[in-house]
Amino acid sequence: MIITLGEKGAYFKNRLEELRVKACRVKAVDTTAAGDAFVGTLAWGLAQGMDTENVLLHANAAGALTAARLGAQPSLPTIAEIRRFLRKRRNDNRTENRAG
Repeated sequence: MIITLGEKGAYFKNRLEELRVKACRVKAVDTTAAGDAFVGTLAWGLAQGMDTENVLLHANAAGALTAARLGAQPSLPTIAEIRRFLRKRRNDNRTENRAG
């Protein structure tokens, strides 16, 4: 199960893991497509075989970057932009592992 929590981040739970990803702090301009960016990046990460924590970090960053830009399609970030964003904010994007 995944619950997106907007400015409060995201929550994930399955039988083996329970993780909470902190929100990436950005100045929200337009939240249109932020959820689509999250889900699309989540699907991409899972298809790449990424571990749960990294998938959630990338998806959360994609949603944040999208919300910080105006418009729907033009606001969607590339994977390179997501990775740059995560590198710059490494300390803000930790997860809490509550099970496992």
